[in-house]
Amino acid sequence: MTVTDNQDSWLSNIKSSIKTQTVTWLIAFFIGFFGVFPEQITEKVKFTLNRVDLRTKQYEELATEVSQYLFAAELVTEFIEHDWTTKTAMTNLLNNYNESIKTLRKKEFVFQSWVRKYWGKNEASQFDSFMKSVREFDSAGHSLNDEYEAVNITGSKPKIDRKRAEEALKIMHPAIDNMRKQSGALMAAIKE
Repeated sequence: MTVTDNQDSWLSNIKSSIKTQTVTWLIAFFIGFFGVFPEQITEKVKFTLNRVDLRTKQYEELATEVSQYLFAAELVTEFIEHDWTTKTAMTNLLNNYNESIKTLRKKEFVFQSWVRKYWGKNEASQFDSFMKSVREFDSAGHSLNDEYEAVNITGSKPKIDRKRAEEALKIMHPAIDNMRKQSGALMAAIKE
């Protein structure tokens, strides 16, 4: 064996040793890294896996509440528009409307957090626009509260005053049109 052969053998041994030690250190690094952050990684993986199922569930619940409220608001508008405003006609109608607005408003921040968490900031902004339209319609409906009271509670009137109803409808129609538009945009934005 010559000096050159010894040098080649020696260099080959050093290269092999460096490769082995590098692989050992890389494996140790990855084990250590994943050992330090296992909870965060596990949670991220679980969230990603469950996200589609959760989005579907949250979408369905939100869509149900939005639909129920929109339907109740449309019925109130229709009854006022057609002068179907006797105590008998209005009692259940107003109870249904009040229940749907209470449910939607009680869950407003829950829905807002779902939209932000499962869809994003743009969709959360769309949800805020929808809720603004809900408040606008509700405010327009409140302009007839004294009429509802006179018909449903005190019984001092058989029906809502037609002139007052027409004035309220001038506000209610654009408000409900905006609410339909906003709810459609919201549902389209988060549908996926």
